This record gives sequence, C-alpha cells and structure tokens, in this order.
Amino acid sequence: MSARADIAPFIAMEVAREASARQAAGQSISRFDVGQPQFGAPESALRAAEAAMRREPLGYTDGLGSMALRRGIAGWYGRAYGLEIDPGRVIVTTGASGAFALVFLALFDDDAGVALASPGYPPYRHILKALGMRAVVAEANAQAGLQMTADLLGVCAALEKIDGVLVASPANPTGAMLPDAALGALCAAARARGVPLISDEIYHGLTYGTAATTALAHDPDAIVINSFSKYWAMTGWRVGWIVAPERRVKP
Repeated sequence: MSARADIAPFIAMEVAREASARQAAGQSISRFDVGQPQFGAPESALRAAEAAMRREPLGYTDGLGSMALRRGIAGWYGRAYGLEIDPGRVIVTTGASGAFALVFLALFDDDAGVALASPGYPPYRHILKALGMRAVVAEANAQAGLQMTADLLGVCAALEKIDGVLVASPANPTGAMLPDAALGALCAAARARGVPLISDEIYHGLTYGTAATTALAHDPDAIVINSFSKYWAMTGWRVGWIVAPERRVKP
C-alpha cells in the first residue's frame, strides 16, 4: 500500500456508518455526525433537474462546467456580495471536496506546506497528505477566535516553510467566523508572504447576526471554494465551484 494511502480516518464518516446501521435496525437515532441539512433541495432545483433529465441529453459539459451555471454563480456574487465576477473565473467541480484536490494540485508541488488552524475540518489534512503535501497546523485558541489569523499564519511560518494558507469562515466544526477586518488582515499577510490564500466558504449564508465576508472582497487573487451542499441543502448532488484568478484557471 502506498504511503499516501496511510491517512487518519475521517471519524465523522465512521460514526455516520454506525448511525445508519442502527437506524436500519430500527433504533431511533439523533444524528450529530455529518454536517448536512435534514431537508432536501429547493423545489425550483428539483423542477429544473426533472426538466433537464427529460428534455436534454445531459452529455459532457465544457471542461470548466456549463457556462450557464458559471454565469449563474458569478451573478450570485453580485447579489450576495456586490462583487462583479467574470464567469470565466468560475470552475464547476464535483463538490467542494473535488475542488480542494484540484486547487492543491494546481498550486502546490510535492512536500509543499499549507498553513491550517486547529480545530478544523480533518479532510484538509487528509487530502494534502494523500497528494504528497504537508498540513502545517497551528492551534487556534479562544483568544484567536478559533480561527486562522494573520498572527497564526506567522506561527505556522515559524514552524515550517509555508507555501499557502487555507481559511474557512465560518469554520467546521466550530462555526467560528473571522470579523471582516481580521479576514482582510489575513489576506494582506498572505500577500506579504507571497503565498496564495484559499478560502473555504461552504458555510456562507448559514450565519447569525453578521453576514460572512468573502475573501474576494479583500483580495481578487484569493482562491475561493464553495458548493451547493450546505446553504442550498444539496449535499448529495455533489456540485461545487472554484473562483480563481484568471491566470490560474487553465492550470
């Protein structure tokens, strides 16, 4: 077996498998294993999917995804954040998980180090290791807001060579969110170090009181990953996207 296959288990999925087995056996289970809504896709999405399956051949799309969908995603950035995004910068992916593999491969070589905060989503580390890269992890305490910050990026860089930084705001599993100024400071710190910033924005929209800020508002060169899974309750549909700087789209 390859060394890249020797990764720690994603324990949430093991708990999910046990919960499913117990439900199938007739037990009543309250589930806190995987992060997904308990309801399905919006009715408009269901109607559109049915119409497409009945009327369209549903063959291969362009390599970057359906242009109609890419235009729709770009338009959403205008409505949600007041940003004008060129649809040519949008790349449709097999969920956010597929997006991370593509982004890591496009940005980093073997043994590259990517700064992460802990606690955080375990598959970040798993995907990096499977691709021959390194997660450089700094503990984010309550004082840091349980988040990657400009200061924590400095901590990571003092530990090992850093080739990139990844932030999720709101974060999984804590729900912690960076204030707008702190996100801007992190983007500036990444730029100052000459490393790309990857922003996982899959939980945008699921906030209370203050809306989340996209990293693109602070740095048009940030690489943003999002999907329809959480906010639109479409986890099993496996549709995600990347917004990348134009020069990074082809890679």
